[in-house]
Amino acid sequence: EQSGQIDTVGFEMYMKLLEQTVKELKGEELEDDTRATVNLHVDLRIDDSYVPDMNQRLMLYRKVAAARREDEIDRVLEEAVDRYGPLPDSVLNLADYGRIRVMADRLGVEAIDREARLVVLKFRPQARVDPVRLVALVRQRSELTLVPPAALKLNLDMADGSGLIAKPSPGHSKSRKGAAPAPSWWVARAKDPQLKPGFNKAAMTKVVKQDPRAPGGLFEQVGGLLSDLLDQG
Repeated sequence: EQSGQIDTVGFEMYMKLLEQTVKELKGEELEDDTRATVNLHVDLRIDDSYVPDMNQRLMLYRKVAAARREDEIDRVLEEAVDRYGPLPDSVLNLADYGRIRVMADRLGVEAIDREARLVVLKFRPQARVDPVRLVALVRQRSELTLVPPAALKLNLDMADGSGLIAKPSPGHSKSRKGAAPAPSWWVARAKDPQLKPGFNKAAMTKVVKQDPRAPGGLFEQVGGLLSDLLDQG
């Protein structure tokens, strides 16, 4: 956390090392970690102003990382609201990341990696996905591409009428106490008081941080795809 940002790669590595260290100190036998690795390049750093104590922040990270079911993550959020107050975006991002990882584990996904606007899902040999139904889903949705021998590519910019995610993202499945849905990035930009009538180079090239939990955003597309694969598997 000292760098001011924790992305999914750093979070995965840190939590894995932490869990291994705890087991070693307890004298427990280390088991192979067969959980999915999720790298979506989303900042998962919990705001210091929300949880001032570093040890308590680490406990929140650890509880989400250790969750094997979505209801476990829901309980973590309820505890956080009771203890610290309404959930900030950083905690909601962390929770949605955890839900995506839980679904990936259920499917037998080895890794989910994002490069710019492409997301690649790599399946384990024992993945619980029907190959015939998977091919049918790819044929129905233009943003999906099969990559031999065992990967699926999602183009975040190619969702069309047949490929739009109709299901809510994993983080929107239930209303959260103390949390309000964030506006989509284009609505936020339209309300930006710095934008003036007309067009200029500065306004047109302005970099706007996109909300991964926005409707049609990163979490909704990835979470919706995993949900569809679970329905088919």
